[in-house]
Amino acid sequence: MRKKEKSFFEALLILIPLLLLVLTVFNTVEPRLEYGEPLDFYGTSREVSLTEMVEVASKFNMSVYLPSELPNNLKHTTIYLKDSPFVAIIVFSAESNKDYKTAELTIQISPSSSPPTYNQLISQAENNEYETVLEIKGNPVLINEKAYSGGEEKFKEKYGDYILLVLAWIDGMRYTICCPTLMTDEAIQLVEDMYLLTS
Repeated sequence: MRKKEKSFFEALLILIPLLLLVLTVFNTVEPRLEYGEPLDFYGTSREVSLTEMVEVASKFNMSVYLPSELPNNLKHTTIYLKDSPFVAIIVFSAESNKDYKTAELTIQISPSSSPPTYNQLISQAENNEYETVLEIKGNPVLINEKAYSGGEEKFKEKYGDYILLVLAWIDGMRYTICCPTLMTDEAIQLVEDMYLLTS
C-alpha cells in the first residue's frame, strides 16, 4: 500500500510542474477571441469626439491608430469611451448606425500589457483552418474568418453566427476589429492603412 501511495505522490510531483508550465505557455499569448464587446459598455462609457478620445489617450501616454481609408461607403459615426481603464469603441457605418452592437464595422481599442509575438500567434493559429497570422508594418495581426459572433441577438440576427474578426497589436494597444460585412482582403487593407492620430 505504501508503495502505491509513494508512486502516486511521485506522479503528482511530476505532473504539477508540467501543468504549471502548460498554463504559463498558454497565458503568454492573449486569449483567442470570439467577438464580444465589454459588458454593459453603454452604461460605463460616454460618447466622445475623435479629438477628445485622442486627448484622453495622450494623457495616459497611449498612441491611437485608425484607418485612413474605409471601404463600402463606411463612415465614422461615433465613439464610446471609458477613461479608466482606457477602452474605446469606434463605430463605422454606411447606414448612419451609431449602435456598436449592430454597426457594420467597429474597432475596439484597449491597452495590451503583453502583446503576443508573430511566432506566438503562428503557434496559436496552426490548428485553426480559419485563422491566419500576418505581420503588417512590423505588427502582429491575427485574422479569424469564422469567429463566433457572440451572444448579442440583434447582432446575430443581422450578421449570422460567424463573422470576420481581426486582432492587431500596434504600439502597446490591441485593436479588435469586428468587420462582418468586409472581405478578408478589405480587412487587411484596413490594417495596412492605419495611421497615428495626433491631437
